[in-house]
Amino acid sequence: MVPKRKTITKKTRFEVFKRDSFTCQYCGDKAPDVVLHVDHIKPVAEHGTNDVLNLITACQPCNAGKGK
Repeated sequence: MVPKRKTITKKTRFEVFKRDSFTCQYCGDKAPDVVLHVDHIKPVAEHGTNDVLNLITACQPCNAGKGK
């Protein structure tokens, strides 16, 4: 059974973006040149959490190109 996805708070999103210097951790593109997302390192489908240690900054193309 897939766990229910919890919303990542605005505060947590900002903390992750700030920690990662507003830079995609996969390709290195930076805001404001790309739209940034917060991505789970261990997917929610595999019981990953919204803990900041399980979150990473990803640009739209990199995040869309991943599975799960």
